Formats: sequence, structure tokens, C-alpha cells
Amino acid sequence: MTGGLERHLLSGLRRDLLAQARGDVLEVGCGTGRNLPFYMEAKSLTLTEPDPEMARRARRRLSLVAIPAQLLEAPAEALPFSDGCFQTVVSTLVLCTVKDPPAALAEIRRVLAPGGRLLILEHVQATSGFWRVSQDLLAPAWRKLGAGCCLNRPSLSLIEAAGFVPVVVRAVGEGLLPLRIGRYSAPR
Repeated sequence: MTGGLERHLLSGLRRDLLAQARGDVLEVGCGTGRNLPFYMEAKSLTLTEPDPEMARRARRRLSLVAIPAQLLEAPAEALPFSDGCFQTVVSTLVLCTVKDPPAALAEIRRVLAPGGRLLILEHVQATSGFWRVSQDLLAPAWRKLGAGCCLNRPSLSLIEAAGFVPVVVRAVGEGLLPLRIGRYSAPR
């Protein structure tokens, strides 16, 4: 469903975002592994994906990574890692589909080292009244067609409510599917 969007926009955004991934990196909800070619500065890479079919497809792409990488089938709400063990956590187009975003963000905060970076590429709730109403009206059908994607989820508010501090967050597009790309810092 997102092939054209991936080619014309998302792959460039992924490349720019993941150039900032450093140290031991965790990517939550890696999907089919679209981010894998863009990890250049990481020391190691751990991926999680709760959907077995998506994880199977992502495993085929692991050969695209030149650093040590592993993939585990685990939901973002229950990460099987010790506290503070990652310097970077990556979330790209994930927060819209997790069942319990506050729990997922609490887990991300738990496994992220103090002062670590959370890198996000997420679509967010529209700011304009017309587009927000449109999102609200389309959300039930969108969720069924989009593998559980919650079109109107206020992801940025949820990230900040979890205690992350925005460092650089920029808007990419508006309308029905506004995207935000950026970096947050974990509290020290």
C-alpha cells in the first residue's frame, strides 16, 4: 500500500533519520525491515517485531546490514531487555499501531540509557480542524485497512508525556497524513 510513498518520500526520510543512530541501537516494530539499509553509524542493531509474517520478511533483509544484527519477535509494550542497555531507540511508523502507546513508550524509556536518543518518524494527529475531523471520520475504516493503524493518534503528545524531551522535530507535510521526523532525548 505504501510503495509509491516509500520510493518518493519515506526512504529519504529514513536515510536522514537513521544517520543519527549511534551505539547499541534498538528498533521497535521493524515491520518488513525497510530501515535496514540505512544503519551506518550503529555499533550493533537489535530489532523487534511482534507480527510473525513481518518478522519473516525482515529477516530476509538482515543481510543488508554490515553491523551485528538480531531480530526478536516481541511487542513494544514488553521489551525483553535490561534497563538502559541501548544508546538509541528507533520508532518509524510504529506508535500508530501499538495497542498501548503509553506502555510502549514506558518500555522504550526503560531500555534507553539516560541521555540516549529516541529517533522517530511517525504520522501524527492533524493540527488543522478540517484534517483532524477528516482523520476522526476515517479512523475506523483506516484501522481495518491499515493493519491496526490509528490515523488520528496524538503520538507527539504521548512521547512528551512519557518524559522524552524534543531536541529536533520537524514537520513533513500536513493534511490527512502529517509526518514528524526527529530526535528526542531520554531524561538523565
